[in-house]
Amino acid sequence: MRTLLALTLLLAACAAPPPLPTGESPIAINPARAAEIEAAPRLTVMIPGALASVDIFAPTNHWAARGHGLAYYRFPGMDGLPLDHVLSIEAAAAEIARFARRYPDKQLTLVGYSAGGAIALQAAALLAPRTVTVAAISPSPEHAGGLQTILRGAGDVISAATRAEAFTRKDIWDEYWKTLLYGRDNLSNPAFADRIETLSAEHAPRIADPSPALVRAHSASLRNWSLSEEADLSHARIGFFIGMEDPVFSTRQTDGLRQRAGGGRLIGFADDGHLLLLTRKSLFAHVLRFVEAAP
Repeated sequence: MRTLLALTLLLAACAAPPPLPTGESPIAINPARAAEIEAAPRLTVMIPGALASVDIFAPTNHWAARGHGLAYYRFPGMDGLPLDHVLSIEAAAAEIARFARRYPDKQLTLVGYSAGGAIALQAAALLAPRTVTVAAISPSPEHAGGLQTILRGAGDVISAATRAEAFTRKDIWDEYWKTLLYGRDNLSNPAFADRIETLSAEHAPRIADPSPALVRAHSASLRNWSLSEEADLSHARIGFFIGMEDPVFSTRQTDGLRQRAGGGRLIGFADDGHLLLLTRKSLFAHVLRFVEAAP
C-alpha cells in the first residue's frame, strides 16, 4: 500500500496532459518597475522550478538597483497563471528567447532553478550567438535524470511514508520535503536536526501538498527533454550551482549535463540538498558575483 501511494505521488506526471495555453504571457514584470526594464543595462530573467513560485527569487530584488531589469517566467497554476496547460521546456525557452530579443543591446542573464535550469539552457541555445550568462541552480539533467532519479525518488518517498505521523499525502509530502533540504544522509545526522526542524517550521505555511494535476503540468515535459545535438552554447557563460547532497539529481548527473552543454563552472555547496535556495542563505550572493564577473 505504501509503495503504491509513493509511486502514485512520484509518477503523477504520467497521465495525459491538459491542453496548451491560449491566454496571457507567462512572462511577468513588476508593473511598478516596468520602466526599469527599458532603462537598465542588463536584462535578467528568473525561471523557477516545478511546484515553485517566482517568490523564490525575492532575495534578488535588490539586483534592480545594480542595473538589472528583472523579469520572471511563471509556471502553470502559479503566480496568477491559470492551470490550463502543461509546461513545455521547449516552448518556455522559445518564449524567453523571444522576450530577450526585444532587448538586443542589454547584457542578458538567465537564472533558472531545477526545471528552470533546463529552460535557461535551452533558451540560451536558441539565442546563439548572443552573449548570455546562465546560472543554473540545482538544474534538471536531461530526461529529468531518467530511471536513476525515479528509483531514488521512490525510495525517498517510501522512507518519508514510514516516518510520517499519519498516512496521508500531506504528511508524507512534509516528510519528503525534509529530505530535500540537506539530503538523505544528513536527515538522520543529529548535527542537522535543529536546522531541518527550524526550516520546516519556518516554511510550513508554504509547504503545500501538490495536486496530481499540478505535478503533471510541471513535470511531464522534463521526462522527454534533452539538449539537441545541434545545440550551441559556446557563446554562454554557465555556472552550475548545486548542493553536494542533492537527493533528486546527483553530482554525476549534473556534471553530465555540464559536459553536454559544452562546459561551464560547477559550484558545489557541501551538505546542501535540492532546496539550495533555502539552506544556503549566501547562494544569491554567489550567483551575483558569477553573473557580474568580467568574462
